[in-house]
Amino acid sequence: MSLFGEPVRDPHPESRIKDIRQAMLDSLSGLSESHQLARVWARVLYAPDIQALWYLRSDMMTLLAGLLGESVAHARLAVITLMFTGLLPAAQMARPRRLRT
Repeated sequence: MSLFGEPVRDPHPESRIKDIRQAMLDSLSGLSESHQLARVWARVLYAPDIQALWYLRSDMMTLLAGLLGESVAHARLAVITLMFTGLLPAAQMARPRRLRT
């Protein structure tokens, strides 16, 4: 199947999912306490699968951008987004975008 462009999935994704979850929580640590932070933290902590973690990136972006600025939030999430490589179907992964000048 890899001949058709679909990357081979990790046969043991559980440890990588733990790493992603921890990276997401680490990126939220040190922020000032708020209701929104507590909600996002709990959703990341109790996300049932890799898809749920993938979609929580948008909630994290909103929270981080509001507290730290958009460029810092984007930088933090770019590292986390790369961690999903091989765990999701290629069509679901974010496509790199060229910056407009």
